[in-house]
Amino acid sequence: MRFFYLFTLLIIFESVVGFDVNHYAKSNVTNINTFNRSIIHKDQILIEIPFAKEIILNKEQKKQLQERVVIKIQLVYTEYKTSEKFNQIELNKKRLLELKKLVPEVFDFPVWEYELISQTDGNSREECNKMFHGFVVTFRPNITPDFIVEENDYINTLFTNFSKKDSINNDTAPKPFYIETRWDNGYVYDTIWGEKIEIDLYPPAPPNPYLASLQKDSTVLNAFKRIANAQGFIIVTDATGSMMPFYSQVIIWLKEQAANVNAKGCLFFNDGDAKSSDKKLPLETGGIYVAKSLQSEEINKSLNKCTSGGSGGGEAKENDVEAMLLGLKYFPEAKSIVLIADNYEKMRDYEFINKITVPVQVFLCGAKSFVNTQYLDLARITKGSVHVEHEEINNLHLLQENDIITINNRDYMLKNGAFIYYYAEKEVL
Repeated sequence: MRFFYLFTLLIIFESVVGFDVNHYAKSNVTNINTFNRSIIHKDQILIEIPFAKEIILNKEQKKQLQERVVIKIQLVYTEYKTSEKFNQIELNKKRLLELKKLVPEVFDFPVWEYELISQTDGNSREECNKMFHGFVVTFRPNITPDFIVEENDYINTLFTNFSKKDSINNDTAPKPFYIETRWDNGYVYDTIWGEKIEIDLYPPAPPNPYLASLQKDSTVLNAFKRIANAQGFIIVTDATGSMMPFYSQVIIWLKEQAANVNAKGCLFFNDGDAKSSDKKLPLETGGIYVAKSLQSEEINKSLNKCTSGGSGGGEAKENDVEAMLLGLKYFPEAKSIVLIADNYEKMRDYEFINKITVPVQVFLCGAKSFVNTQYLDLARITKGSVHVEHEEINNLHLLQENDIITINNRDYMLKNGAFIYYYAEKEVL
Protein backbone atom coordinates (compact mmCIF):
# COMPACT_ATOMS: atom_id res chain seq x y z
CA MET A 1 0.00 0.00 0.00
CA ARG A 2 1.41 3.40 -0.93
CA PHE A 3 0.92 6.69 0.90
CA PHE A 4 2.34 10.02 -0.22
CA TYR A 5 4.48 12.18 2.01
CA LEU A 6 5.85 15.42 0.67
CA PHE A 7 9.56 16.07 1.00
CA THR A 8 12.34 17.55 -1.12
CA LEU A 9 14.39 14.93 -2.94
CA LEU A 10 15.18 16.41 -6.34
CA ILE A 11 16.55 19.46 -8.02
CA ILE A 12 14.39 20.14 -11.08
CA PHE A 13 16.26 21.77 -13.93
CA GLU A 14 13.54 21.60 -16.53
CA SER A 15 9.95 20.42 -16.44
CA VAL A 16 7.09 20.05 -18.87
CA VAL A 17 3.41 19.45 -18.22
CA GLY A 18 1.08 17.82 -20.71
CA PHE A 19 2.72 16.18 -23.73
CA ASP A 20 6.52 16.40 -23.67
CA VAL A 21 7.87 15.98 -27.19
CA ASN A 22 11.46 15.78 -25.88
CA HIS A 23 10.62 12.68 -23.84
CA TYR A 24 9.42 10.85 -26.95
CA ALA A 25 12.04 12.22 -29.38
CA LYS A 26 14.85 10.88 -27.16
CA SER A 27 13.33 7.49 -26.35
CA ASN A 28 15.26 4.24 -26.66
CA VAL A 29 15.90 3.20 -30.25
CA THR A 30 15.42 -0.23 -31.85
CA ASN A 31 17.79 -0.82 -34.78
CA ILE A 32 16.72 -2.88 -37.80
CA ASN A 33 18.10 -3.29 -41.32
CA THR A 34 15.06 -2.22 -43.34
CA PHE A 35 11.43 -1.75 -42.37
CA ASN A 36 9.20 -4.14 -44.33
CA ARG A 37 5.86 -2.54 -45.27
CA SER A 38 4.32 -5.93 -46.05
CA ILE A 39 4.27 -6.94 -42.36
CA ILE A 40 1.55 -4.39 -41.60
CA HIS A 41 -1.71 -6.04 -40.53
CA LYS A 42 -5.32 -4.84 -40.73
CA ASP A 43 -5.16 -3.06 -37.37
CA GLN A 44 -2.21 -0.91 -38.37
CA ILE A 45 -1.72 2.05 -40.69
CA LEU A 46 1.41 3.67 -42.11
CA ILE A 47 1.60 7.47 -41.92
CA GLU A 48 4.26 8.28 -44.47
CA ILE A 49 6.76 11.14 -44.24
CA PRO A 50 9.50 11.89 -46.82
CA PHE A 51 13.14 11.20 -46.00
CA ALA A 52 14.69 13.97 -43.85
CA LYS A 53 11.39 15.93 -43.72
CA GLU A 54 8.50 16.25 -41.26
CA ILE A 55 5.56 16.68 -43.66
CA ILE A 56 2.76 14.11 -43.32
CA LEU A 57 1.85 13.12 -46.86
CA ASN A 58 -1.71 11.86 -46.37
CA LYS A 59 -3.68 13.99 -43.93
CA GLU A 60 -6.87 12.08 -44.79
CA GLN A 61 -5.68 9.41 -42.34
CA LYS A 62 -6.77 11.75 -39.55
CA LYS A 63 -10.26 10.20 -39.55
CA GLN A 64 -8.96 6.71 -38.76
CA LEU A 65 -6.82 8.07 -35.94
CA GLN A 66 -9.83 9.83 -34.43
CA GLU A 67 -12.25 6.92 -34.70
CA ARG A 68 -10.16 4.05 -33.33
CA VAL A 69 -8.28 3.33 -30.11
CA VAL A 70 -4.51 3.76 -30.54
CA ILE A 71 -2.44 1.26 -28.54
CA LYS A 72 1.02 1.84 -30.04
CA ILE A 73 2.90 4.43 -32.12
CA GLN A 74 6.28 3.74 -33.73
CA LEU A 75 8.39 6.36 -35.49
CA VAL A 76 10.53 4.82 -38.24
CA TYR A 77 13.50 6.61 -39.82
CA THR A 78 16.87 5.89 -41.41
CA GLU A 79 20.21 6.22 -39.65
CA TYR A 80 21.90 7.71 -42.73
CA LYS A 81 22.70 11.45 -42.62
CA THR A 82 23.32 13.71 -45.61
CA SER A 83 25.10 16.23 -43.36
CA GLU A 84 27.23 15.94 -40.22
CA LYS A 85 25.20 18.82 -38.76
CA PHE A 86 21.95 16.85 -39.05
CA ASN A 87 20.16 16.32 -35.71
CA GLN A 88 17.90 13.24 -35.65
CA ILE A 89 16.33 14.13 -32.30
CA GLU A 90 15.24 17.52 -33.62
CA LEU A 91 13.67 15.89 -36.68
CA ASN A 92 11.92 13.37 -34.42
CA LYS A 93 10.45 16.28 -32.45
CA LYS A 94 9.22 18.02 -35.59
CA ARG A 95 7.59 14.82 -36.87
CA LEU A 96 5.88 14.17 -33.55
CA LEU A 97 4.58 17.74 -33.43
CA GLU A 98 3.21 17.34 -36.96
CA LEU A 99 1.31 14.24 -35.88
CA LYS A 100 0.08 16.05 -32.77
CA LYS A 101 -1.10 18.94 -34.93
CA LEU A 102 -3.03 16.47 -37.10
CA VAL A 103 -4.67 14.59 -34.18
CA PRO A 104 -4.20 16.49 -30.89
CA GLU A 105 -6.71 14.26 -29.10
CA VAL A 106 -4.38 11.25 -29.47
CA PHE A 107 -1.75 13.15 -27.48
CA ASP A 108 -4.16 14.35 -24.78
CA PHE A 109 -4.06 10.84 -23.28
CA PRO A 110 -0.75 9.27 -24.37
CA VAL A 111 -1.40 5.91 -22.72
CA TRP A 112 -0.21 4.08 -25.83
CA GLU A 113 3.17 2.40 -26.20
CA TYR A 114 5.84 4.28 -28.13
CA GLU A 115 8.98 3.18 -29.96
CA LEU A 116 11.68 4.68 -32.17
CA ILE A 117 12.91 2.42 -34.99
CA SER A 118 16.13 3.24 -36.85
CA GLN A 119 16.88 1.56 -40.21
CA THR A 120 20.60 0.92 -40.67
CA ASP A 121 20.42 0.14 -44.40
CA GLY A 122 20.48 2.99 -46.89
CA ASN A 123 23.78 4.69 -47.68
CA SER A 124 22.65 7.51 -49.93
CA ARG A 125 19.74 9.89 -50.34
CA GLU A 126 18.57 7.89 -53.36
CA GLU A 127 18.46 4.64 -51.38
CA CYS A 128 16.77 6.28 -48.40
CA ASN A 129 14.11 7.90 -50.58
CA LYS A 130 12.89 4.38 -51.44
CA MET A 131 12.63 3.32 -47.79
CA PHE A 132 9.71 3.94 -45.45
CA HIS A 133 9.84 6.90 -43.10
CA GLY A 134 7.03 7.90 -40.78
CA PHE A 135 4.69 6.48 -38.17
CA VAL A 136 3.35 2.98 -37.72
CA VAL A 137 0.12 3.29 -35.72
CA THR A 138 -1.39 0.17 -34.15
CA PHE A 139 -5.06 0.17 -33.19
CA ARG A 140 -6.94 -2.02 -30.80
CA PRO A 141 -8.74 -4.64 -32.92
CA ASN A 142 -12.36 -3.88 -33.74
CA ILE A 143 -14.92 -6.22 -32.22
CA THR A 144 -16.79 -8.11 -34.93
CA PRO A 145 -20.10 -10.03 -34.69
CA ASP A 146 -18.12 -13.27 -34.97
CA PHE A 147 -15.98 -12.25 -32.04
CA ILE A 148 -19.06 -11.51 -29.91
CA VAL A 149 -20.23 -15.08 -30.54
CA GLU A 150 -16.79 -16.41 -29.60
CA GLU A 151 -16.78 -14.20 -26.52
CA ASN A 152 -20.12 -15.60 -25.31
CA ASP A 153 -18.89 -19.14 -25.97
CA TYR A 154 -15.84 -18.36 -23.85
CA ILE A 155 -18.02 -17.09 -20.97
CA ASN A 156 -20.30 -20.12 -21.15
CA THR A 157 -17.31 -22.48 -21.16
CA LEU A 158 -15.90 -20.69 -18.12
CA PHE A 159 -19.14 -21.22 -16.19
CA THR A 160 -19.36 -24.82 -17.43
CA ASN A 161 -15.88 -25.40 -16.00
CA PHE A 162 -17.11 -24.03 -12.67
CA SER A 163 -19.97 -26.52 -12.69
CA LYS A 164 -17.65 -29.42 -13.52
CA LYS A 165 -15.30 -28.48 -10.71
CA ASP A 166 -18.19 -28.12 -8.23
CA SER A 167 -19.58 -31.47 -9.34
CA ILE A 168 -16.22 -33.18 -8.75
CA ASN A 169 -15.80 -31.52 -5.35
CA ASN A 170 -19.33 -32.46 -4.23
CA ASP A 171 -19.33 -36.03 -5.52
CA THR A 172 -19.47 -38.43 -2.53
CA ALA A 173 -19.91 -41.69 -4.46
CA PRO A 174 -17.29 -44.43 -3.81
CA LYS A 175 -14.29 -44.04 -6.05
CA PRO A 176 -11.19 -45.99 -6.95
CA PHE A 177 -7.94 -44.91 -5.35
CA TYR A 178 -4.31 -44.48 -6.30
CA ILE A 179 -1.07 -43.96 -4.40
CA GLU A 180 1.05 -40.81 -4.49
CA THR A 181 4.60 -40.78 -3.15
CA ARG A 182 6.23 -37.74 -1.57
CA TRP A 183 9.35 -37.03 0.49
CA ASP A 184 9.01 -35.86 4.11
CA ASN A 185 12.18 -36.93 5.96
CA GLY A 186 11.61 -40.25 4.27
CA TYR A 187 9.22 -41.59 1.68
CA VAL A 188 5.52 -41.10 2.51
CA TYR A 189 2.78 -42.91 0.59
CA ASP A 190 -0.59 -41.13 0.37
CA THR A 191 -3.77 -42.90 -0.63
CA ILE A 192 -5.78 -40.65 -2.94
CA TRP A 193 -9.40 -41.62 -3.42
CA GLY A 194 -11.11 -40.91 -6.71
CA GLU A 195 -9.79 -40.23 -10.16
CA LYS A 196 -7.20 -37.54 -10.43
CA ILE A 197 -9.14 -34.96 -12.44
CA GLU A 198 -7.93 -31.40 -12.89
CA ILE A 199 -10.08 -28.66 -14.37
CA ASP A 200 -8.37 -25.68 -15.98
CA LEU A 201 -10.82 -22.88 -15.25
CA TYR A 202 -9.57 -20.69 -18.09
CA PRO A 203 -10.66 -21.98 -21.50
CA PRO A 204 -8.52 -21.05 -24.53
CA ALA A 205 -9.15 -17.39 -25.41
CA PRO A 206 -10.74 -16.52 -28.78
CA PRO A 207 -8.09 -16.34 -31.54
CA ASN A 208 -7.18 -12.66 -31.12
CA PRO A 209 -3.45 -11.85 -30.64
CA TYR A 210 -4.21 -8.61 -28.80
CA LEU A 211 -6.48 -10.28 -26.25
CA ALA A 212 -4.07 -13.19 -25.86
CA SER A 213 -1.33 -10.71 -24.90
CA LEU A 214 -3.53 -9.40 -22.07
CA GLN A 215 -4.26 -12.85 -20.68
CA LYS A 216 -1.10 -12.71 -18.55
CA ASP A 217 -2.06 -9.34 -16.99
CA SER A 218 -3.27 -10.13 -13.45
CA THR A 219 -4.34 -6.59 -12.51
CA VAL A 220 -7.82 -7.58 -11.33
CA LEU A 221 -6.90 -10.61 -9.23
CA ASN A 222 -3.96 -8.73 -7.67
CA ALA A 223 -6.17 -5.77 -6.77
CA PHE A 224 -8.90 -7.95 -5.26
CA LYS A 225 -6.27 -9.43 -2.92
CA ARG A 226 -5.36 -5.92 -1.77
CA ILE A 227 -8.95 -5.05 -0.83
CA ALA A 228 -9.71 -8.34 0.91
CA ASN A 229 -11.09 -6.47 3.96
CA ALA A 230 -13.27 -3.99 2.04
CA GLN A 231 -16.83 -3.62 3.35
CA GLY A 232 -20.13 -3.41 1.46
CA PHE A 233 -18.88 -2.78 -2.07
CA ILE A 234 -20.40 -3.29 -5.50
CA ILE A 235 -18.45 -4.25 -8.62
CA VAL A 236 -18.93 -2.27 -11.84
CA THR A 237 -17.18 -3.87 -14.82
CA ASP A 238 -16.42 -2.71 -18.34
CA ALA A 239 -17.48 -5.72 -20.43
CA THR A 240 -16.57 -4.50 -23.89
CA GLY A 241 -14.69 -7.06 -25.99
CA SER A 242 -11.23 -5.66 -25.30
CA MET A 243 -11.75 -6.27 -21.58
CA MET A 244 -12.48 -10.01 -21.83
CA PRO A 245 -9.23 -11.15 -20.12
CA PHE A 246 -10.04 -8.88 -17.19
CA TYR A 247 -13.71 -9.58 -16.65
CA SER A 248 -12.76 -13.27 -16.79
CA GLN A 249 -10.73 -12.55 -13.65
CA VAL A 250 -13.80 -10.87 -12.13
CA ILE A 251 -15.82 -14.04 -12.79
CA ILE A 252 -13.13 -16.22 -11.16
CA TRP A 253 -13.06 -13.97 -8.10
CA LEU A 254 -16.86 -13.71 -7.87
CA LYS A 255 -17.13 -17.48 -7.92
CA GLU A 256 -14.99 -17.60 -4.81
CA GLN A 257 -17.01 -14.80 -3.16
CA ALA A 258 -20.58 -16.05 -3.65
CA ALA A 259 -21.08 -16.22 0.12
CA ASN A 260 -19.23 -12.99 0.87
CA VAL A 261 -21.78 -10.54 2.30
CA ASN A 262 -19.35 -7.65 1.78
CA ALA A 263 -19.79 -7.86 -2.01
CA LYS A 264 -23.34 -6.63 -2.61
CA GLY A 265 -23.74 -7.07 -6.35
CA CYS A 266 -22.26 -6.60 -9.79
CA LEU A 267 -22.97 -4.56 -12.92
CA PHE A 268 -21.58 -4.96 -16.44
CA PHE A 269 -21.59 -2.16 -19.01
CA ASN A 270 -20.76 -1.94 -22.72
CA ASP A 271 -21.27 1.76 -23.60
CA GLY A 272 -24.70 1.71 -25.20
CA ASP A 273 -25.03 -1.74 -26.75
CA ALA A 274 -24.84 -1.17 -30.51
CA LYS A 275 -26.17 2.40 -30.32
CA SER A 276 -24.67 4.89 -32.79
CA SER A 277 -22.36 7.58 -31.44
CA ASP A 278 -24.75 10.47 -32.08
CA LYS A 279 -27.32 8.85 -29.78
CA LYS A 280 -24.94 8.36 -26.87
CA LEU A 281 -25.59 11.15 -24.42
CA PRO A 282 -23.76 11.50 -21.09
CA LEU A 283 -25.61 9.53 -18.38
CA GLU A 284 -28.14 8.34 -21.00
CA THR A 285 -26.05 5.89 -23.05
CA GLY A 286 -27.35 2.58 -21.66
CA GLY A 287 -25.96 -0.90 -22.21
CA ILE A 288 -25.76 -1.60 -18.45
CA TYR A 289 -26.77 -4.96 -16.97
CA VAL A 290 -27.27 -5.66 -13.27
CA ALA A 291 -26.59 -8.92 -11.45
CA LYS A 292 -28.49 -8.65 -8.19
CA SER A 293 -26.63 -11.53 -6.57
CA LEU A 294 -23.22 -13.14 -6.89
CA GLN A 295 -24.58 -16.57 -7.80
CA SER A 296 -22.96 -18.00 -10.94
CA GLU A 297 -26.29 -18.28 -12.79
CA GLU A 298 -27.11 -14.61 -12.19
CA ILE A 299 -23.61 -13.41 -13.15
CA ASN A 300 -23.61 -15.55 -16.32
CA LYS A 301 -27.05 -14.28 -17.37
CA SER A 302 -26.15 -10.60 -16.88
CA LEU A 303 -22.74 -10.87 -18.52
CA ASN A 304 -24.13 -12.75 -21.53
CA LYS A 305 -26.78 -10.08 -22.03
CA CYS A 306 -24.14 -7.38 -21.84
CA THR A 307 -21.70 -8.95 -24.29
CA SER A 308 -24.49 -9.99 -26.67
CA GLY A 309 -25.83 -6.44 -26.66
CA GLY A 310 -22.69 -5.07 -28.29
CA SER A 311 -19.27 -3.68 -27.53
CA GLY A 312 -19.85 0.04 -27.64
CA GLY A 313 -18.92 0.60 -31.28
CA GLY A 314 -15.13 0.64 -30.96
CA GLU A 315 -14.88 4.23 -29.72
CA ALA A 316 -12.36 5.45 -27.16
CA LYS A 317 -15.09 6.31 -24.63
CA GLU A 318 -17.12 4.35 -22.08
CA ASN A 319 -20.09 5.18 -19.83
CA ASP A 320 -18.35 4.38 -16.53
CA VAL A 321 -20.05 7.09 -14.44
CA GLU A 322 -23.53 6.22 -15.69
CA ALA A 323 -22.93 2.58 -14.73
CA MET A 324 -21.65 3.50 -11.26
CA LEU A 325 -24.61 5.79 -10.57
CA LEU A 326 -27.01 3.05 -11.64
CA GLY A 327 -25.19 0.68 -9.30
CA LEU A 328 -25.75 3.03 -6.38
CA LYS A 329 -29.42 3.25 -7.31
CA TYR A 330 -29.80 -0.55 -7.26
CA PHE A 331 -27.62 -0.99 -4.18
CA PRO A 332 -28.09 2.17 -2.05
CA GLU A 333 -26.45 0.44 0.93
CA ALA A 334 -23.11 0.19 -0.96
CA LYS A 335 -20.23 1.78 0.92
CA SER A 336 -17.82 1.77 -2.01
CA ILE A 337 -17.48 0.83 -5.68
CA VAL A 338 -14.91 -1.40 -7.36
CA LEU A 339 -14.63 -0.16 -10.96
CA ILE A 340 -12.94 -2.50 -13.45
CA ALA A 341 -11.86 0.08 -16.04
CA ASP A 342 -10.01 0.19 -19.35
CA ASN A 343 -6.92 2.41 -19.24
CA TYR A 344 -7.19 3.09 -22.99
CA GLU A 345 -10.71 4.51 -22.77
CA LYS A 346 -11.90 7.91 -21.59
CA MET A 347 -15.05 8.31 -19.54
CA ARG A 348 -17.90 9.51 -21.72
CA ASP A 349 -19.45 11.14 -18.65
CA TYR A 350 -16.27 12.31 -16.92
CA GLU A 351 -17.74 15.73 -16.04
CA PHE A 352 -20.21 14.01 -13.70
CA ILE A 353 -17.71 12.19 -11.45
CA ASN A 354 -18.62 14.49 -8.55
CA LYS A 355 -22.09 12.88 -8.49
CA ILE A 356 -20.57 9.68 -7.09
CA THR A 357 -20.97 9.76 -3.31
CA VAL A 358 -18.86 6.77 -2.21
CA PRO A 359 -15.16 5.94 -2.65
CA VAL A 360 -14.25 4.29 -5.94
CA GLN A 361 -11.47 1.69 -6.04
CA VAL A 362 -10.36 1.79 -9.68
CA PHE A 363 -8.82 -1.43 -11.01
CA LEU A 364 -7.12 0.07 -14.07
CA CYS A 365 -6.52 -2.61 -16.71
CA GLY A 366 -3.83 -2.36 -19.38
CA ALA A 367 -1.87 0.41 -17.62
CA LYS A 368 1.57 -0.81 -18.66
CA SER A 369 3.04 2.62 -19.34
CA PHE A 370 1.08 5.80 -18.65
CA VAL A 371 -2.04 5.90 -16.50
CA ASN A 372 -5.23 7.50 -17.82
CA THR A 373 -5.46 10.66 -15.70
CA GLN A 374 -9.26 10.69 -15.71
CA TYR A 375 -9.22 7.68 -13.38
CA LEU A 376 -6.74 9.40 -11.07
CA ASP A 377 -9.21 12.29 -10.90
CA LEU A 378 -12.07 9.89 -10.16
CA ALA A 379 -10.18 8.29 -7.27
CA ARG A 380 -9.14 11.68 -5.87
CA ILE A 381 -12.64 13.22 -6.03
CA THR A 382 -14.29 10.18 -4.39
CA LYS A 383 -11.45 9.56 -1.86
CA GLY A 384 -10.87 6.16 -3.38
CA SER A 385 -7.76 4.49 -4.83
CA VAL A 386 -6.22 3.33 -8.11
CA HIS A 387 -4.82 -0.16 -8.63
CA VAL A 388 -2.51 -1.11 -11.50
CA GLU A 389 -0.98 -4.56 -11.82
CA HIS A 390 1.72 -4.17 -9.18
CA GLU A 391 0.85 -0.92 -7.38
CA GLU A 392 -1.87 0.58 -5.21
CA ILE A 393 -2.20 4.36 -5.08
CA ASN A 394 -4.03 5.81 -2.07
CA ASN A 395 -4.69 9.19 -0.47
CA LEU A 396 -4.86 11.13 -3.73
CA HIS A 397 -7.40 13.44 -2.07
CA LEU A 398 -4.66 14.66 0.30
CA LEU A 399 -2.52 16.05 -2.52
CA GLN A 400 -2.27 19.81 -2.96
CA GLU A 401 -2.03 21.95 -6.11
CA ASN A 402 1.23 21.27 -8.05
CA ASP A 403 2.00 18.14 -6.03
CA ILE A 404 3.55 15.30 -8.07
CA ILE A 405 3.03 11.54 -7.76
CA THR A 406 4.89 8.71 -9.49
CA ILE A 407 3.17 5.57 -10.81
CA ASN A 408 5.00 2.92 -12.87
CA ASN A 409 7.98 5.32 -12.99
CA ARG A 410 5.84 8.04 -14.64
CA ASP A 411 5.04 11.40 -13.04
CA TYR A 412 1.67 13.14 -12.73
CA MET A 413 0.97 16.62 -11.39
CA LEU A 414 -2.20 17.96 -9.78
CA LYS A 415 -2.88 21.16 -11.70
CA ASN A 416 -6.07 23.25 -11.47
CA GLY A 417 -7.84 20.43 -9.66
CA ALA A 418 -7.03 17.68 -12.19
CA PHE A 419 -4.07 15.41 -12.90
CA ILE A 420 -1.86 16.01 -15.93
CA TYR A 421 1.20 14.27 -17.33
CA TYR A 422 4.44 15.72 -16.00
CA TYR A 423 7.97 15.34 -17.30
CA ALA A 424 11.11 16.59 -15.59
CA GLU A 425 14.85 16.50 -16.00
CA LYS A 426 16.03 15.50 -12.52
CA GLU A 427 19.24 15.26 -10.58
CA VAL A 428 19.02 13.23 -7.39
CA LEU A 429 20.82 14.86 -4.42
